[in-house]
Amino acid sequence: MAAKNEIIRTGGNGRRSTCTAHGGLVYVSGITTVLLEADITGQTQDVLNQIDRLLAANGSNKTRVLSADITLADMADYGNFNAAWDQWVSDDNEPARRVAGGQLALSEYRVKISLVAAQS
Repeated sequence: MAAKNEIIRTGGNGRRSTCTAHGGLVYVSGITTVLLEADITGQTQDVLNQIDRLLAANGSNKTRVLSADITLADMADYGNFNAAWDQWVSDDNEPARRVAGGQLALSEYRVKISLVAAQS
């Protein structure tokens, strides 16, 4: 774990960090899939798997997620997204959540998820 005032940045690309940690919190940037041909279920599972790895690398896990901000390219995917999300989120640890429709950077992207979690 980082020192009290230390800011840890991972996955930087000159424009943004994939993840930052400070003050006992982990901030995960908008994560999209690497499976461009997958449907909403496959893309959601891929994004959540990436998030699991990022959280673990920063001393947290899905039971510590405080809030999630989700963008769907097509709100018609809402039901199938929720089915994949519900398989991932742990009972009694549901975060505050916002889901909205919006245009994503690539036309193949179906979902993007940002979140904030507490470190363990």
